[in-house]
Amino acid sequence: MSKNAARTRDLAAIHAAKRDLAMDDDTYRDMLESWTGKRSAADLNARERGLVLSNLGKLGFQRKPRQQVGTHPGKPNNLDSTPMLQKIEAQLADMQLPWSYADAIAKRQFNIERVAWLKRREHFDAVIAALHVEQEKRALWQGVEREMKRLGISEADIERDYKPRKGWKRNRKALQQLLTLLNVKEV
Repeated sequence: MSKNAARTRDLAAIHAAKRDLAMDDDTYRDMLESWTGKRSAADLNARERGLVLSNLGKLGFQRKPRQQVGTHPGKPNNLDSTPMLQKIEAQLADMQLPWSYADAIAKRQFNIERVAWLKRREHFDAVIAALHVEQEKRALWQGVEREMKRLGISEADIERDYKPRKGWKRNRKALQQLLTLLNVKEV
């Protein structure tokens, strides 16, 4: 595995841990700084990334097993030469999504069949932004699920008591509002 691929994999795992452990940005950056003296995972060297991942493991994060190299369906041939594709790969890996998910975004937004065929920076930026929105939705939903478990309530209880709008489980604003309401509610 190349240094760059290992770095991408480590950064994806660190950001997955941040999400899985429900850390807000300030807490996450304070934690990084206390362990490494740096406030951004992007600034970490390989040893520091290993230290952070080890410490995150002690906090309860369990890294998912890595797929065999070359088995990721639809992996672009130009991945190693295109840093923007590497960022997209990290986002897909974080959410355990196939390349076809990013291909569908490229098709929907630009009528280009494969994300690997994108050429313009603004196209890559748009795909990365769309994947970031999906990451946010998933993180918010995990927070809602955690609060439902803490409070001993179900989705049916939420729909009955809060009457959220249709499609609320995929709507960032609705999930943020619900999470705020659930966070202050006592058991």
